[in-house]
Amino acid sequence: MLKSLHADSDIQQQYRVSHQNAVIAFKKGDIKAAHLTCVDILNEDSSFQESYYLLALINIHVNQYVKASKLLKLAINIKDIPKYRVELAKSYSLLGISDAVIDIGKTIDIDQLTSFYELDTLGVTLSLVGLHQKALRCFERAIEKKTTPEVLYNYAVSAKFCGQYNEAKTALTHAIDLRPNYHQAHFAVADLTSGSAINKHISALKMMLDSHKQSGAELSLQATLHVSHALAKEYEKQEKYTAAFEVLLRAKQKKSAVMPYDRDADRRIFESLHNIIKSQKKRPTPRKNSDSQRPIFVVGMPRSGTTLVERILSSHSHVTPGGELEDFSLLLKQASQSTGNSVLDVDIFESKHNIDFASLAKAYLTRTAHIGENQGKFVDKLPFNFFYLPFIRQAFPDAKIVCLVRNPLDTCIGNFRQLFSISNPHYNYTQSLPDCAWFYQQFRRWIDVWSEYDEAGTKLVEYELLSKDPEMHARELVSFCGLDWQQQCLQIESNTAPVSTASKMQVREPINQKSIGRWKRYRPYTTELESIFNDPSSCVK
Repeated sequence: MLKSLHADSDIQQQYRVSHQNAVIAFKKGDIKAAHLTCVDILNEDSSFQESYYLLALINIHVNQYVKASKLLKLAINIKDIPKYRVELAKSYSLLGISDAVIDIGKTIDIDQLTSFYELDTLGVTLSLVGLHQKALRCFERAIEKKTTPEVLYNYAVSAKFCGQYNEAKTALTHAIDLRPNYHQAHFAVADLTSGSAINKHISALKMMLDSHKQSGAELSLQATLHVSHALAKEYEKQEKYTAAFEVLLRAKQKKSAVMPYDRDADRRIFESLHNIIKSQKKRPTPRKNSDSQRPIFVVGMPRSGTTLVERILSSHSHVTPGGELEDFSLLLKQASQSTGNSVLDVDIFESKHNIDFASLAKAYLTRTAHIGENQGKFVDKLPFNFFYLPFIRQAFPDAKIVCLVRNPLDTCIGNFRQLFSISNPHYNYTQSLPDCAWFYQQFRRWIDVWSEYDEAGTKLVEYELLSKDPEMHARELVSFCGLDWQQQCLQIESNTAPVSTASKMQVREPINQKSIGRWKRYRPYTTELESIFNDPSSCVK
């Protein structure tokens, strides 16, 4: 018996040595060798949980998140330790399954985590699902263990979302001190500088943009965009709008050369949407299911006031902000069985697949049940959900839809000035003002048709009118959503819920008209836009 125990111990030691070799191979980038070694170990001993864990990391590395989550569950079933749960939460966040991330996050005691990597990873994962306060705790503990530019930046981003601007500024300044060319940190801190710090920051940003000329090395596209947008923000604080626009124009032209906008792709999607309405004689009959009335969909062009409306509604005691949820589009993609790479897939919009909308609605409500602990209503504020309105209505015949419309010139300038996701092709229209104008026209034409089709369930809200007479229009909005009026709906500056959108700074202020007519600052660059929108018969080709 003793000999047998020694033999087992020797075998386990061999497995540990082999596993360590696999870890070394993985760190060196030899994915194939690491994978084969893990498989060999598990073929001999299916209870060696560390190999399941490493296999999961390998699958995350190659974007196989579903397989990674299955492997992590196998590891947890053998030995439940926090690092497995952290990676499982990360896998689910990469899959866009926010409810699973939140459920797993609840089972992890942050105070029991001792690894810098695990604390930082969990913080990033929680921030992606909107749990910024809990993410801050992770980052704070991670910084105690090791202060890196990246963790300082992660902390600062969550702090900004939570309205903790001084803490965010301190962390970003520290990150830049550690890494002077940290372009994401420069972009983030540009929201927070004031006084003499503005000129100092402008000098640093200009030096970064000019550095490649001296070294001969081309500044990356991502760095160029972050630094240029940061510089434009600083110039705008000094009312140097021409300088700001020129900086943005050069950066956008650089991106357009690499990632040109494909109008035809968007044209096909808009045409498909109009065809859906033509084929559907009448809107679906409301089911009067109380659960299906939980979501309030707030849609519109980016930078049109969707966050303002979310803050008004979520200031109500029976409404919880959900943020910009991607759940509906991801579930629709899955339900359609479309094989395309994009959620904005024309194959879906051409209705080639038989979609079970009752099951789609059930899955969506399950995914979002954590919002407000499944009580009352919640706001799904993803602007581009306007692309999915026919499908949202099929899934939720009695849900309320609020669509923001804003002055086209302010909307186009707002889109052009904003740094959206660099890798997301659906924002490529923002690279030029003519493309912004074309996209706006397609949006407005579509939303006018939709609001007529769905008159009882969709409310168009004009940003300018809402800003000029907030109480009257907020009362109408709250009533439309089936809620009793509460005066705190006007005090959005008192709403302490985190905000992770581009409007994170503005919504901490009372409702105001500061941004109305902002486009005029950028004349004469707006001449073409003005001619387009001043002539009702004009249409960008």
